[in-house]
Amino acid sequence: MQLLKTILRQHTLAFIAIILLNLLSAGLGIAIISWINHGLLGEHSLALGISKMLGLLILLLATTLGAQWSLTTLGHQFIWRKRSAMVWQMMNTPIATLEAKGEGELLALLGPDIRNITLAFVRLPELIQGILLSLVAIGYLGYLSVPVLLITIAWLIATFTLGYKMVSKVYQHIAQVRDYESDLQSSFQVVIQGRKELALNPARARHFYETHYQTAALGYKQNIVKADSYHLSAINWSNIMMLGLIGVIFLLAETQGWISMTVATSFSLTILFLRTPLLQAIGAYPTLLSGELAFKKINELLPNTPLQDDDTETANVNDNWQQLRWEAITWQYPEKGFQVGPLSMTVTRGETIFIIGANGSGKSTLSLLLTGLYPMAQGRAYCDDQSVSSKGLMSLFSVVFTKPYLFDTVFLEPSEADHELATEWLARLQLDNTITINHHQLSTLSLSAGQSKRVALLLAMAEKRDILFLDEWAAEQDPQFRRYFYRELLPWLKQLGKTLLIISHDDDYFDVADRVYEMQQGHLRLLSAEESRQAARAVISQS
Repeated sequence: MQLLKTILRQHTLAFIAIILLNLLSAGLGIAIISWINHGLLGEHSLALGISKMLGLLILLLATTLGAQWSLTTLGHQFIWRKRSAMVWQMMNTPIATLEAKGEGELLALLGPDIRNITLAFVRLPELIQGILLSLVAIGYLGYLSVPVLLITIAWLIATFTLGYKMVSKVYQHIAQVRDYESDLQSSFQVVIQGRKELALNPARARHFYETHYQTAALGYKQNIVKADSYHLSAINWSNIMMLGLIGVIFLLAETQGWISMTVATSFSLTILFLRTPLLQAIGAYPTLLSGELAFKKINELLPNTPLQDDDTETANVNDNWQQLRWEAITWQYPEKGFQVGPLSMTVTRGETIFIIGANGSGKSTLSLLLTGLYPMAQGRAYCDDQSVSSKGLMSLFSVVFTKPYLFDTVFLEPSEADHELATEWLARLQLDNTITINHHQLSTLSLSAGQSKRVALLLAMAEKRDILFLDEWAAEQDPQFRRYFYRELLPWLKQLGKTLLIISHDDDYFDVADRVYEMQQGHLRLLSAEESRQAARAVISQS
């Protein structure tokens, strides 16, 4: 199993120590059975016999608990490291890769998949203890009688062969359960994020419920029921066959005389001792299969490789850069087939550039491509004639996306100057009567759509990057604030030395821009003053 191999590679010495502790526990358990069968009756004093037995049982309890506790602790340590690595890798995985998987799949990775790996480690001690105890018991039973041991092994092979076939069916259905789990996560997301639309349109709500949710929920239910049925069948089959084995052993002792009744009793006691750990091991195996499947799913999306920062290329971005240039860059969606580019663009420090275009023309994709969030399929980016990486581009930009995510922390230096600067920003964004900043925390995020965009701009300004890229920022603003944004706020940002890239359809304010570009079916072209006015009106009429 890939999961166990990874644990062994990362915690070799600890795992070996745990195995040895489990072997000690198994050996001690078998030794107690042997002593009870042969030595306990030979004790001259009842009190001494009971004292020895209690002492041995306490020692067995201590070693068993120690072995299980050690393995469980190791498991949770591994889970903590894996979950932390997952979150960090997810934050550093290319945006396009995450978008291709879908939010439902990502939620399944961080939720059910991690939970299944955790449960696998909780049950792993039962599996290891059952296997090791069986190996030690086989050695003891071979010491008692090799012929009866061979019959016992043949019986157990027949028992667990059929049990394994049942467990393999469990694995097949668990794999189906994992796929439906991802679909359920997507449905839950629709219920939460689309609750207003579903409430307003009962027909849409019923269609979603019956077509999307119920398909996933029923698929999950049917496969989990089948998985549990095969699992329970495997446990009950093994339980009955173990009891049947005891009957066979006494039958051989009584009718065939292969072994004495004393040895038959030792065999029976040992098998009864093995029965519970073996059934627990069988019960734990499907959980381990779920953990293994989850581990593979996680590694498919987030390979377990060290993350490397491209510090060399990032350092090529000079603090006093004067020009950014993109030459023949392209991006293509794998499934949609839509391509942006090849396109070329030059931005001079301190410029204000507007980008217009109809819906679906590629404007938002362009923002991801220019800022380095989408890797360039072709072409290169240059900063003052030096090649710059995607990470280097990202170090220059602060972006307010069409639907920004708002954080409640403002990253500012704990200085009086920055405190006054934040106060000024709140006043200029007309948020000073709505929000306060205390110890870098915003007092509230319960805001209107327009106010949320202003907070997003505040957070972008607090990053103190050279370039602000605003995607349809003014769309949610009222007419008065929209005019204030174009006529006062943008000139003020330009005076501060900001380079501004604005996706906008507000043709009344194109005179604010130094240049206007138009996106059309994935291609970018520079417009003249007259063309920009005509293009903006055309875009508005198409929207």
